Amino acid sequence: MTQSTLTDRFQTTIPLEVRQALNLKPRQRVSYEVRDDGSAVIRPVPRLESLFGSLKLKQPAADTRTEKQAARRAIAQEADTEGRK
Repeated sequence: MTQSTLTDRFQTTIPLEVRQALNLKPRQRVSYEVRDDGSAVIRPVPRLESLFGSLKLKQPAADTRTEKQAARRAIAQEADTEGRK
């Protein structure tokens, strides 16, 4: 069993064996799940770049110009609706 020690500020170093098993990288976030029996589970929070490509779009993503035009139309439509009240 791998162990580590808590500092006075409740900080610890995750042992090398655990870092390697979880494939942790420097500055990566981890989440903790505390269970009713007093045990805790540590899980790596996926990094944003690891999620790239995980979603499949039904249509191609719009380019920046198209997004800006759609935003302008929506703002103008909302202003027109507010003006009629």
